[in-house]
Amino acid sequence: MITGVALLLWLLPLRVDALPAPATERLEIVALQDLTDELRTRLQIAERVHVTLVDHNPLVMSVETLAGRAGPFIITVDREFIGELNHDEVEAALAHELGHVWIYTHAPYQQTERLANDVAMRVVNRSAFEPVYEKVWSRTGIRGNLIEFLGPPSQD
Repeated sequence: MITGVALLLWLLPLRVDALPAPATERLEIVALQDLTDELRTRLQIAERVHVTLVDHNPLVMSVETLAGRAGPFIITVDREFIGELNHDEVEAALAHELGHVWIYTHAPYQQTERLANDVAMRVVNRSAFEPVYEKVWSRTGIRGNLIEFLGPPSQD
């Protein structure tokens, strides 16, 4: 019993980044899934949405249904890209993908980046999207127009 307590006390100071990769990745997926579920609730999206990390996603993040036209949906996240984002940027990126889910379930023929962002900006501040787009454009080598994707900055 004393050995078990000593081991537990020895393990307590370990930080998440000191855990082996699989355990760290599981914690990261759980955190991403929890945030996705919270945003999904705030956006009033009833469909299930799962999050997974992959070694490479040429789009850096994307969403699709698992079983053809009927859900559940899956957000596929490039592992290296998500590691470059702070919490607000992760929230914005996930909210954007959930914006696509909302469009798919409410107005599937109106699928655009701008509309996905408009939906996402119901729960995330516009300013969080700007650095995400800069990082996406830096990674993909394809540059876009923030006004086109996000609309003009508010004047407040």
